[in-house]
Amino acid sequence: MNLDEVADELYGLDPGQFTAARTAREKEARAAGDRELAAQIKALRKPSLSAWLANQLIRDRQEQIEPLLALGEQLRELQASVSADQLRALTQQRHRLVYAVAQEARALGHERGQAISDDVARELEQTLHAALGDPEAAEAVRSGRLTNALQYAGFGPVGPGPAPVATPKPKASKPADDDLAVRRKERTEQLRRAREEAEEVVDRARASLVDAEASREESARALAEVEQRLQDARDRVDQLRLDLDDAEAAVNSVEHDAKAARRADEAARKSAQLAAQRVAGAEHRLAELPEP
Repeated sequence: MNLDEVADELYGLDPGQFTAARTAREKEARAAGDRELAAQIKALRKPSLSAWLANQLIRDRQEQIEPLLALGEQLRELQASVSADQLRALTQQRHRLVYAVAQEARALGHERGQAISDDVARELEQTLHAALGDPEAAEAVRSGRLTNALQYAGFGPVGPGPAPVATPKPKASKPADDDLAVRRKERTEQLRRAREEAEEVVDRARASLVDAEASREESARALAEVEQRLQDARDRVDQLRLDLDDAEAAVNSVEHDAKAARRADEAARKSAQLAAQRVAGAEHRLAELPEP
């Protein structure tokens, strides 16, 4: 076990797994007697959510982020030799490409069970812009071990620089003209390839968006069905409660009638007893009378 292996493992994990895994690897290093490695592992910082997204792009969507980083290299090479209009067009392309890759990363985050807010998505876009504008930032993104979002400082001035001093311009020789034409052709070809790669990434992102929207529509339909079933169940509960109220009222009425019937029965029983007593008395008196 070495630091590179541990770092590659940790920065590929989901955010909720990072701390526990780092602690476990630190303990393993200490148990192996490598206190220096244990201290280095302990010093590894947990990535922010936007940094985690950038790290996962390198691991799981490299075929999409590499064209973006390559475009950054080409932009840095070309920005001093293209016109302001061309540079603005490239900048617009850069923004579209960054947005498309950020949306793909957002979908990747959702696939991994992470809720990606708009603020986190903007931080990721900022990191990608930084990678386009700065080779060191690009390498940091390629490492797959970012811990925080990177800052984008821009590609430098777009307008013209200081006016040059007027000096006689030597007449260019034919070979120099040929070299310039070759360089221009190479730059044009680089721009064409960069645009094609950017368009491919945008197309993939759009396809992913279509799939995500279809999935969202299906989820919305499923949710509507569940909510309808829930409403139906609530309606049935309400009806059952009404039926229960009616049944309880009927029970109360029957109980009232039963009490009245019990009282009437008790009165009838007492009347019967009194009548029986009267019959017995009359029979007794009859028995005491002499025969005629």
